[in-house]
Amino acid sequence: MPYSGSMKVLLADDHHLFLEGIRSVLKNIFSDVEFECVSNGHQALEKLSNNAYDVALIDLRLPGIDGFSLLEELSKSLCLTPIIMVTASEDPWDVDKTLELGAMGFVSKSSNGKQIQHAIESVLRGEIVKPSNNNQSNTLNSTSTDWASQHNLTIRQLEVLRLIRHGLSNKAIAEQLFLSLATVKTHIVAIFQALGTQSRTEAIKKAQQLGLD
Repeated sequence: MPYSGSMKVLLADDHHLFLEGIRSVLKNIFSDVEFECVSNGHQALEKLSNNAYDVALIDLRLPGIDGFSLLEELSKSLCLTPIIMVTASEDPWDVDKTLELGAMGFVSKSSNGKQIQHAIESVLRGEIVKPSNNNQSNTLNSTSTDWASQHNLTIRQLEVLRLIRHGLSNKAIAEQLFLSLATVKTHIVAIFQALGTQSRTEAIKKAQQLGLD
C-alpha cells in the first residue's frame, strides 16, 4: 500500500546535483515530504542523533565519515531512524556489510523512481531492502533493460544516462560507477549517438519522450 502520510527525510550525499535530483524524484512520488540535506558523514551523524527523521538516504562513500563508519556510530547512539544506503556500488560485500551494521536498505543510484519508492515504503513497514542478486542485470528492472535494448544502449550506458538525469558531472559519474573518466565520456558519446542527440539536456529530454521511467 502506498505511503500517504507526511514524511521527513534526511539526504546525505556530497554531490549537490544528485541531491537536487533525488529531491525532485521524491517530491513527485510523495505528496507531503520535507527534506534536510547534508554533504558529509559528520553532518549526517549530528542530524541523525536526534531521531527527527522518518527515513535517511545515505551515500555509502561520504567524505569525513563513510557509510560503514557512520552506521557503526549510529548503532552506539541507538539511532531509531531507518537508513537506506544509496550508492553506485554493486559489491555483494558492501551490501552484506551495510545490512550487518544496521542499514535497512541498499539501493543503486541508477534506480528509477518506482524502485526508490518501493525501497522507502518497504523500510517504513520495517522490511529489509536489498538487491535480489548483486549484479548489473538485477540492478534495473526488466522494463528498463528492455528499454535499453530497444534503443541500442547497454545496461552500463543506461546507468550512466540515469545519473546524467540526476545531474551528476562526468567526474561524479566516474566516481559513483568506479569507472575512468575516459570510459564515462565514451559511454556518453554512445548514448548521444543512440538517441540522436548532441547534449546532456537533449539526451534527457529524448529519453523522457521515448518513455524511460
